Amino acid sequence: MAKRRWSTDRIVSFSAIMISLITLMVFIYQTQLMAEQQRLSVLPHLSFGYINTGGPNFTVYLSNDGIGPAFVEKMEIQYKDSTYRKDLPTFLYQDVPEMDSIQNVVHANIVEGQLIPAGRRIEVLKVQNSLVDANRLYSLIGSLDFRAELIYKSAYNERWLLSTDEFVPIPLED
Repeated sequence: MAKRRWSTDRIVSFSAIMISLITLMVFIYQTQLMAEQQRLSVLPHLSFGYINTGGPNFTVYLSNDGIGPAFVEKMEIQYKDSTYRKDLPTFLYQDVPEMDSIQNVVHANIVEGQLIPAGRRIEVLKVQNSLVDANRLYSLIGSLDFRAELIYKSAYNERWLLSTDEFVPIPLED
């Protein structure tokens, strides 16, 4: 039986193949890291909030505190066992009669297909320089038992549900 001997040529060839395989594995891993980094570099993060200093101003806002744009896919309000495919200002003006008593309100609509850039705050409802109207709007928003839901997506079509019941957006599976 002949002994197999490792010649210098075989050792060099085997080493070259091993180095190539290790390089390929490192390249694949690095590519995955770059793809994840790129995905995270456009991650939106929406939140609802309000500003009430107890004075003549009151603001309800929607803010994108992420580092990428958010695309609004769907906006709806759940109120008294009904679901309204509307944003908050439209719902209040069309379906809540008490809103008629508040005069000094400026609003911005949130509509399907709207882009909310990173770092942008949209003042959805705002009362300025009217203590009476600021208090009325604050009381009205606080007394209504409603749930606002907004579904939005990132540039990579990752989807989230933002709700007035939750503090942070919930990722949605497709």
